[in-house]
Amino acid sequence: MKPLLASSVLEQAQAWLGYTANTSGRTPFGERSGYDGTVWAGSFIDAIFHDAGVTIPSCVYPPSGLAEFNKQGRLSQKPRPGDIAFFVFPTGDTFSVPHVGLVLETSRWKADGIVWTIEGNINSGLPKADVHQMGVYRRVRSKHEIIGFGNPTHRPGSKNIPTGQRAGLQLSSIRPGRRNKSIGLVQLALANVTGGLGRFIPDLFDGSTQHAYARWQRQIGYANDRATGIPDAASLRLLGETTKKFQLDA
Repeated sequence: MKPLLASSVLEQAQAWLGYTANTSGRTPFGERSGYDGTVWAGSFIDAIFHDAGVTIPSCVYPPSGLAEFNKQGRLSQKPRPGDIAFFVFPTGDTFSVPHVGLVLETSRWKADGIVWTIEGNINSGLPKADVHQMGVYRRVRSKHEIIGFGNPTHRPGSKNIPTGQRAGLQLSSIRPGRRNKSIGLVQLALANVTGGLGRFIPDLFDGSTQHAYARWQRQIGYANDRATGIPDAASLRLLGETTKKFQLDA
């Protein structure tokens, strides 16, 4: 991750150090993601990256975030400050799904396989501390607990995107089952940001196109049932602005 972006993300995370959740489990991170009152480690990650102005695949449900980073070729075994660490704990008594955190320091990775992280929805790990008090804390993690590291800034397929005059399109014309030239532009844009559509019918909003659009929605932070693959104005406008393939008409 670029140093300035990593610094911004780490600054956002460090500002929350020492925060503790109340007994209901409700947090500002869960509220923002729409999944309040549930496990919120991924919501914390989504919030700090959003506040730093960095778009990532949603980590609200860490297995989905892990899968999306892997699909995009953005999962590494070499950590850098500002990367997203995906963990799994062998005891199984703390998390039923992979946990997620932010890499803070990597100075002992080569020698000892250790990284320092900032994590949400975790106890402090300090002696005599209440193991049930969840908050945002620094932790030390071993490579034996780590599945991989998500690279927040590399997005494959984003090079050589043409610029110039952009065609305008209407949201109402980009719907499953419809066929028109505007959908062809959306398919070209999706190919740039998702790495491909697989088998699809040009200019037809078919199943492959909807699947690719759902991947785009997850890339920009839509979680679980929000990533339907059906375009909304916000995600479609951002797709056009990111790829310069089209613009969404008012």
